[in-house]
Amino acid sequence: MIRILVVEDSPTARALLVHLLEEDPEIQVVEQATDGRQAVEMAVRLRPDLITMDVVLPDMDGLEATRRIMARCPAPILIVTAYADSPELNMAFEAMKAGALDVVSKPTDFGGGASGDWGRDLVAKVKALAGVRPRPVER
Repeated sequence: MIRILVVEDSPTARALLVHLLEEDPEIQVVEQATDGRQAVEMAVRLRPDLITMDVVLPDMDGLEATRRIMARCPAPILIVTAYADSPELNMAFEAMKAGALDVVSKPTDFGGGASGDWGRDLVAKVKALAGVRPRPVER
């Protein structure tokens, strides 16, 4: 069983992520965080096999939460964000520098019919990354 921590502040996006992940019998969402501080605390306490992390979060953004998790209790982190392709933010580079393993874009209709190919691709990526054992990232 792959134990996942989902970090997402949007209730709609979070519910869809949990639904898509838990459709697979090999995946269990063990907890859901709505901000970066919760994400760090839950990661330390639960030691999930993988964390899906949004970038834009209240309290502490997803990149800083990723840095702190990677310094305290390294875990595979998959960034799931609407800003993955934003040239201004250079999101993929910054996420990898923080310790994330990969970045995926949320579909533009995240609240609608996103469960098709995107959901299958997400589950496949989660399964591939969950077995990776990252090393601590120096802050």
